Parts: sequence; C-alpha cells; structure tokens
Amino acid sequence: MKTIKIEVINYPTASQSAVHGVVESMTLANTICQQFDVSIRFDVSVSTLEDFDVERVVDVVVLPPCINDDFYTQTNTPLNTYLLKMQQRGAVLASACVGAFILARGGFLDNKFCTTHWRLVEPFRADFPQVKLNDSAIIVNEGNVITAGGRMAWLDLVFEIISLFTSPTIALSLAKELVVDCGLRDQRFYRQFVPRLDHGDELVLRVQRYLDEHFAEPLSVQDIASKHFVSARTLQRRFLNAIDSTLVQYLQKLRLHNACQLMQLTKNGIAEISYDVGYQDVSAFRKVFRREYGLTPTEFRKRFSTYSSSD
Repeated sequence: MKTIKIEVINYPTASQSAVHGVVESMTLANTICQQFDVSIRFDVSVSTLEDFDVERVVDVVVLPPCINDDFYTQTNTPLNTYLLKMQQRGAVLASACVGAFILARGGFLDNKFCTTHWRLVEPFRADFPQVKLNDSAIIVNEGNVITAGGRMAWLDLVFEIISLFTSPTIALSLAKELVVDCGLRDQRFYRQFVPRLDHGDELVLRVQRYLDEHFAEPLSVQDIASKHFVSARTLQRRFLNAIDSTLVQYLQKLRLHNACQLMQLTKNGIAEISYDVGYQDVSAFRKVFRREYGLTPTEFRKRFSTYSSSD
C-alpha cells in the first residue's frame, strides 16, 4: 500500500469550504480506490502558517482559493521558504484560483504556464509578466506545479491529483459520486464581461455609457469620436490607456455579453440575437462568439439556458 501525503495550507482568508472539501474528497477517493482494489491511499493534513513542519515529507502541497484579497496580494516570506523546501524534496505545488498569485510571488511560476480566475487576468499579467498565463484553462499541469482556475476549481485540482497518482478512472468515479462534471471544460465558457469603470477618464466613461445604449447600432470609431468632439486617434488612445482595450474590442465584448444574456434569458433564435446585438452577418457572429467563449452559440445555449431552440 502506497500513501500519498497531501498538505493543505489553511492560510489567513483561505476558503474553508475548499480546505475541508479537499480533505473530504480525498477521503471519498480512498473508498473508491479500495473498491477498485487500487493500492493507493491519500493522507491529507491541514496546516496553518504557525505550524509548518519543515521536516515533513509530503507529495503535494495545496494552496486553496480565498474569500478576500488580504493575503494573496502580499508576499509572505515564511510561506515561500516553506514551499521551496517542500518542492526541493519532491513535492508538487498545487493551487486553485488566487493560489497562483502566491506561487507567482514566490517565483515558482517563472517561465511556466499557469492559470487563475478569469476575473484576475489583468492584475496577474501586470504583476507577473514572466509567467505564461493561460486564462482559458481550468487546469494547467507543469509537472512540479499545478494550477487551477476558478473558486470552485479546487475540485478540478482534486481530480488532477487523483489522476496523477492513481488513474483517471478513479477521478471519474469520484466525479460521478459527487455528481460533478469533470469533462473537458474551459474558463471561457463561464467568463463574463465586466467593464472597467474606475479608470478616472471622464471621456472614456461617457463613451462607455453611450455604447451601453447604442451597441446594437452600426457604429464606427469615427462616428463615436465625432459625437464626443474628439478625433478618432485621440479617442482610441484614451480608450487604450484607460481600459487596456481598443474601442472596437470593447464594443465586440459588449455585444457578445448581451448576446449571452439573450441566449440565456429568451427563446429568440441565434440569427435574431445576432441582429439584435449589432451583427448583420450571422456567420461572422458565430465565428467571433466561438473564438471568445470556446463554444458555438448553440452549444452555449444548451449548456447555460433552460430554454431549447431549433437553431
């Protein structure tokens, strides 16, 4: 019988549902391993920053998501030192959601691919340009470091760890027991458009409010600039500086966001929705939608809407 030792770091503000969820999930995994006659058992312990055992030998160290940003936005040298010692002894470092920030601040993600919550993409890229962020992925496994995306992605992390040390069959059986989807997914499926409004540029705010009301109309950068008494070049520069996006990119995301709302909340056909949000070419709409969300409009509707459609 081989024992896989997993340590969950219960740092200040860590999500307690995730901390204890990892423990309970691995306990269920042990039962399934026994049912399949797999000679692996998971032994999970929970540690705080005050009770690190530097002599401990573990196979995986887990950094769960959190409930606010008081901890992960700061460097914690004792924790980084401990993580380094564990990694040097062969432990896999694993994080969910903002745990990637902790790993990145410690230098554990330098020149590696990783993922984190889709809402935190911009601050992550700004703080850690040396890290290769894949903001669409649910799980990124770099061998000695594994990162998972959203707040509930600690479950995906559990499935990945189980697959790593046993087999995907055990992970799938656990998912079925929990009634959780562990199939192929992408953070783009769940991404929402959250426009930045705290940039302090009054011109850009006026344009954003204008686009909120007129996004479905035929619009050009020149027309919008003229309505706001500036040149197209000035408007583009102000937009890019304020929200790190061109006006055209912003308008596209706004239109797609409203298309998602209509697909989720109405029975309107895809072609009708395409026209309603400003796309005259339905084929172009479908192509842009799939590139943004990783699903076709019809696949998106089937996944997220209670309505059915003959599209």
